Amino acid sequence: MTSLAAVEEVERVVGHPMPPLVRRLYLEIADGGIGPFNGFYPLRDGPGMLTDYVEFLTCESAPTDPPPTPAGVLFFCFEHAMSGMLLDFRHPEGQMWLWDQGDRHKLDLTFPQWLEAWLGGCLTDQFLEPRKLQDESWVGSWVCEELPPSTFEVPDSL
Repeated sequence: MTSLAAVEEVERVVGHPMPPLVRRLYLEIADGGIGPFNGFYPLRDGPGMLTDYVEFLTCESAPTDPPPTPAGVLFFCFEHAMSGMLLDFRHPEGQMWLWDQGDRHKLDLTFPQWLEAWLGGCLTDQFLEPRKLQDESWVGSWVCEELPPSTFEVPDSL
């Protein structure tokens, strides 16, 4: 569990209240480490939700870097280094976003729906793909680039 003061600090810095179910999970269950993928981020410790939010919004980026996420959208959990979920505090229930290889997609999916999909065992790429929205999403220019054909050959010894 985390303290009410820590939750209120996140809400103050973000400028929006934490979605109610998310707030309850942090206050009543755990300060991160539970849930899909590798678990929700803790609020402040290590790679924490608040720490990463402030760092991401204030860092200087190169022209080739993706634009920062909109204010109020925080990194929430990661499946691995290049794929994870973000949580939009601007939405009353918390709208979910997908971060995939640098691209980000706002989803037609709230936090309670996302959690229900995970508990039901259907939180897959096939489940998330049709829920991608166009507004506020960002896809890098590399999506339009054609990759050269692979020259990899399987060794005879395999």
